[in-house]
Amino acid sequence: MGKVAKAVSMDSALTMKILRIANSPLYAQRRKSENLRQALVVLGLNATLTLALSFSLVKSMRSGKGNSIDYPYYWRRALVSATAARALGDAMHQSLAEEFFLAGLLQDAGMLALDKAVPDLYRDTEKLQRNHAALAAHETQRVKADHAEVGGWAMRRWNLPERLYRAIGNSHKVGLSVTTDPAEIFDRCVALSGLVADLFLLDSEQRRIAETALCVERSLGLDRMAFGQVLSTVSSMIPETEAMFDATLVERGDSELILDQARDVLMIRSLHALREINTLRAVAESSSSRAMELEEETRRDALTGVYNRAYLDHFLTREFENSTRNKWPLSVAFADLDKFKTINDNFGHQAGDRILQATARILRGSTRESDVIARYGGEEFVVVFPSTDAETARAICERIVEAFQNTTHDIGPSHAKVTISIGCATHGKQTAFATAEDFVKAADQALYTAKLRGRNRTVPFNREIPAALARFN
Repeated sequence: MGKVAKAVSMDSALTMKILRIANSPLYAQRRKSENLRQALVVLGLNATLTLALSFSLVKSMRSGKGNSIDYPYYWRRALVSATAARALGDAMHQSLAEEFFLAGLLQDAGMLALDKAVPDLYRDTEKLQRNHAALAAHETQRVKADHAEVGGWAMRRWNLPERLYRAIGNSHKVGLSVTTDPAEIFDRCVALSGLVADLFLLDSEQRRIAETALCVERSLGLDRMAFGQVLSTVSSMIPETEAMFDATLVERGDSELILDQARDVLMIRSLHALREINTLRAVAESSSSRAMELEEETRRDALTGVYNRAYLDHFLTREFENSTRNKWPLSVAFADLDKFKTINDNFGHQAGDRILQATARILRGSTRESDVIARYGGEEFVVVFPSTDAETARAICERIVEAFQNTTHDIGPSHAKVTISIGCATHGKQTAFATAEDFVKAADQALYTAKLRGRNRTVPFNREIPAALARFN
């Protein structure tokens, strides 16, 4: 994190953009980020690097000169698509929102490569560039591949993460059967983002709102109301995106007109145009939707709403393997409520349940969107911080401890304060673990140390902890 802060601080414009986005509604925090280090902690290392790459790409590529591409329109569509990809990802409750943004931004980068390699490819295609399907057909006819294939190939050659180059290569493929696979959802959100962008950029008579809504519903399972909310989210995010990238994407007032048109079309679609289709699909969709709900229910702890132990084990194993293979950091925090049993015994299980539910709320409010919170058992919770180094994880854990110190719980006839002890460990270059089980055990050992040191604190793991515990015992 220190190295990233130093690098970013060398570009004053980039520094201001990072500060702006950390304090924007996209990352609503109770405390304002006053300096770059605070902003990086809010955003996280992965998000900061992704956003910095996005800013740098747009800055450098917008200054280039193409042969026949309508560059202003290209960049408007790229940025609105990026915003739409993020909004769709949010609607699907996916984490790593910045990766959705970056994939949406880069999905048409193959056009830039083709424009350089085949200078006359886009000559006299100004209207065609506003019809993406026809443009892809034109490319395939000329060079036997469309720009999505070219972009995916290039990104793979440049060693970008598989998640990105796969989504870019598949950005013209919209699966029309609902899936729960996170990788498939990522690809589909990116592929659909271009269709959503066209609703904001094309003329009124060219907007295919009903068709796009049906694609989103069949591909992601978002109904017309949810799709209308996605359009509203994109509309609200556009001004912030414009400010961050110094660009005018949609003319002032156009977004509201588009939303009004969408509401009318979606209502008509709901009541008339697709009534027969909806009737025929009702039974199948109900079964599919219920299956998805049941699957999500099996991942959640019934009392607190955070993930349960079974899902934690699955998620942590997968993230540990990714971390080891890709050599990026992974942190985990093991947390335990202090003196919870005393309150539970004195005031009853209902009071204890309310504190556990409040604990889940505090953890959600003190962590980032990409972090995964799970109830380990009893009053123990685990937080997984993907792509997060030790310093950042410790800063978040200290924020959690502070939040508990500042919270008073209503437990019926009286009020009580409950503190929390946290042990955190990081799997990375400095400290590597053989298995995910050893990784969690290390965080648990650090938690035990925090308890021995007086509770109400966070302690990072180091190799001396097991020996110290042995001597104590």
